[in-house]
Amino acid sequence: MADPTFGADTEWDALFKTSTDTWTVFLADGSFFRTAAADGLVHKFDAEGNLVKSFGRKGQGPGDLQSPGALDVLEAKTLVVNDAGNRRLSLLDLDGNFLRTVKLGEGGGSTSSVLTLAALGENKIVCAVHEGRTGPPDVIAARYRVLIKDLGDGLETELAVFDWEKPMSKFMVRVIEWEPAVFLAKAGPDSVLVACSGSPEVALFSFSGKKRSSFTLDVERTKITWKHLEFAVNADREPKNIEFLARNKADIKLPEYLPCFSRLALDAKGRILVYDLAAARFSREASFKAFATDGRLIATVKIDPAGYEPVMPLHFWKEYAYAYLAKTGGDGSFAFARFKLAAD
Repeated sequence: MADPTFGADTEWDALFKTSTDTWTVFLADGSFFRTAAADGLVHKFDAEGNLVKSFGRKGQGPGDLQSPGALDVLEAKTLVVNDAGNRRLSLLDLDGNFLRTVKLGEGGGSTSSVLTLAALGENKIVCAVHEGRTGPPDVIAARYRVLIKDLGDGLETELAVFDWEKPMSKFMVRVIEWEPAVFLAKAGPDSVLVACSGSPEVALFSFSGKKRSSFTLDVERTKITWKHLEFAVNADREPKNIEFLARNKADIKLPEYLPCFSRLALDAKGRILVYDLAAARFSREASFKAFATDGRLIATVKIDPAGYEPVMPLHFWKEYAYAYLAKTGGDGSFAFARFKLAAD
């Protein structure tokens, strides 16, 4: 059950206006930062979910945050923020004072667009970047590269590359949940976890870029059908969407497969939580599998939403899990909630 006292006086849906405002990082004392892309801000909260301060501003100059997204704290003193709007990383101190900017791929022409990042230590971060890729004329192609960036000497070490394609349609219907996502995390003193939902493999690398181990998730890839598209646009809740799709069916091409899972996270004890892609079975339930870093399956868990839209905890700190809650059939408002975890 959600802690009713956590952030009780915080207007979460007023501070965070888009579905992409899900990036959160915790400090050792339980206080945390969250980015608000639409406003170009970073908000800091105390451990009880009360707003402490906000900083940042829209713009393209040094210290400006046009569209802040993924963020992490490096060596307990530097806030690293991905500014997607300016295609760069911004480094700030923990009071929000600007230090400098960093770009990826500076030696190779155009700057890559950063998708996500994780701070590692030793003045290094790991990033997933999106790059354009040439494909057949009737295909949209993309490449996701995972890089370790040394913020001291600027050197970049490539860990993994994930290529993705989907057919070009005359009438495009974009379902974001069908597009692969890259997940990164510091998994130990010299260990980086890398996974892409387009592949069943989870891999661990050293900070120097050496692949140490990997395991393959026990998942079957699901071929996308027209029924999956109807489910994705909530046709079961809004029948008019079926008519809309039917009118344009001849001009819509579907990708071949759904991603292998919906998201991945590390809990406070370093266990790998892999959230099922419930849409593959036309469900909105929330469930996940917990793995050890050697690939052993520890548990399979189904989450009881208890009157809320299905809850998938995304963030963990000590004995707590954090998630975003919206009342089932509610008015569209949401809260950022805290749950006390069981002892084991």
